[in-house]
Amino acid sequence: MPKDSSPRSEAQSQQEISLVFAYYDNPQMLALQWNKISQYESRVQDRIEVIIVDDASPHSAAAEVMRPAPLPHVSIYRVAKDIRWNQDAARNIGAHEARSRWLLLTDIDHVVPAETLSALIDMEKDPSVFYTFGRIKLDGGGVREPHPNSYFMSKELYWSIGGHDEDFAGIYGKDFLFRKRALKKSREVALPSLPLARVGSTLILDAGTTGISRANFLSARVWGYLLVWLKAAKLWRGIQTLQHAYRKVV
Repeated sequence: MPKDSSPRSEAQSQQEISLVFAYYDNPQMLALQWNKISQYESRVQDRIEVIIVDDASPHSAAAEVMRPAPLPHVSIYRVAKDIRWNQDAARNIGAHEARSRWLLLTDIDHVVPAETLSALIDMEKDPSVFYTFGRIKLDGGGVREPHPNSYFMSKELYWSIGGHDEDFAGIYGKDFLFRKRALKKSREVALPSLPLARVGSTLILDAGTTGISRANFLSARVWGYLLVWLKAAKLWRGIQTLQHAYRKVV
């Protein structure tokens, strides 16, 4: 585990929910996120923290994106080495550093409406299950299918599931393995009336990751399938987390 990655005590935090976003050269999208978050009412801002984990962006560091006021408590971390499709490590870092009992993990191109957060704060939450959301378009509000990689769960449950397996760094599309383990360990509770709002690249050019192809190289694709089999057969090591050096920059 990196020397500067010691977890913070939850007892020191008044926040109830930690919003965790992985970031990779998405400055326009992050600016939109800050703008939306700054509009949350104080009741919501006082109960949340926002964690951005910059996955070693080579061009536009997350810490350099202007932050308006007011904002809730903000922490920005930066991974030391730029590894292709290493967003699962970024999620693990965010979940590790979170000061709140509850984690809301989603992609940088999903805005969390204030109404959704307010409902999560008020509802009676079960720490033994994981929650998933409805989804709408930010521009126009049209209903979309739920996002398969957005979750609301207790920090304790996240780590009892094991976190995301960083052995799959560099292979796009293996985050579904976390969901498979989550369904074995816990139970999904869908919250269709509590949406996340997706931002498309027609609205914000860098809403999705640009500059890296989602098509895996043949070697990575073959290794990805083989690694899943090896781990299932217990011929390879178990889940690997917090394997990448990082530091706090904000």
